[in-house]
Amino acid sequence: MGGFQNRVNLVLPPAVEGDFASANPRATLLAGPGALVAGPSGVLVGKFAWVNPSDFTTTSNQGTAPNAPDGFVHRDQQALITVYLETASQAIPEGFPVTLHNAGDFWVKNLGPSALTKGATVYAGYADGGAYSSAPAGASVTATLGSTNTAAIGSTSTGTVVAGNANQITLSSVTGKIYVGDTIAGTGVPANTAITAQISGTANGAGVYETSNQTTAAAATITTFGTTLVVSATTGLISVGDTVAGGAGFPVAATVVSQISGTSGGAGSYQLSAPATQYVASATGVTTYGTTLNVTAVGSGTLAIGDPITGTNMPATSIASQISGTAGGVGVYSLFVPGTQYVASEAITTAGGIASGWKAMPTNQGDGAVGSLVKITTWGV
Repeated sequence: MGGFQNRVNLVLPPAVEGDFASANPRATLLAGPGALVAGPSGVLVGKFAWVNPSDFTTTSNQGTAPNAPDGFVHRDQQALITVYLETASQAIPEGFPVTLHNAGDFWVKNLGPSALTKGATVYAGYADGGAYSSAPAGASVTATLGSTNTAAIGSTSTGTVVAGNANQITLSSVTGKIYVGDTIAGTGVPANTAITAQISGTANGAGVYETSNQTTAAAATITTFGTTLVVSATTGLISVGDTVAGGAGFPVAATVVSQISGTSGGAGSYQLSAPATQYVASATGVTTYGTTLNVTAVGSGTLAIGDPITGTNMPATSIASQISGTAGGVGVYSLFVPGTQYVASEAITTAGGIASGWKAMPTNQGDGAVGSLVKITTWGV
């Protein structure tokens, strides 16, 4: 649909991106029940697309190295007009059916950087599924994934039960932080006892606390531990969703749920998804890692959404979004797949695209120029 007529063409355009370019045989990608459907970012018609290998169902115009596209999105009334006052659309919204062709003749727009000549290889851009005359240039950057920290969980102190109230205990000479919900342990303290409230004293420090069970502590060494991680020093960036790895006492595979206080992504207090198993004094080498990539320097090129990343210790994945910073440059990015370890400053590269398996077949003068429509085929030239 083109909306209201607002021009007169002396020569009619040959096609629209995604149109069939001939009546030759064409083939569609085999798919299972309920597949294929557009992924979270939707799918654009007239572009190459990839099927998510983890579910064989969701489809997107973004790919990861070294995978060639699974097919081409034909213009077959798959798109929907969803934007207010929009008169045309090539977008298939998330969750809507997608048909991919892996053979046939179609029209695409040449996105450059040079003309597509007869028989030339057509490249698919990893960031957008577009058709290119050569693989789009990637980028070379320096980046970190996660953080390494000095951190503690809980506290150690001297505890004495409050006279006349066995459900209250006075904690003094406190090292660390005490939080409501923490487990409390020590001589005279029954197993599975927790702190339910702070009655008086310094917040999260020395004072009187209410306990879930009655205690008989008398000047005993008391420890507390729970789900609060206190970071005193950090290198890198701590992000919500990161996995936390430490030594003895740290909860296995716990993740950062939220930041309670402190410098954003740096020193401060963080809520974990699971409690510690013991008091952890200030420990070095506590790491976090997840899907947040912190690009600190760009050697060459520009980063783009969908670009696959390659690095010695980086996960095999691609860029999902840019969170902050200079567009395509220094800044913070999210990845589709989380890392499995903290990665200190490391050189990484991105791949811009790959040979699609299709060839260009211009049939008229001017076909194949940068920005123009050109026929592509899988049947040979």
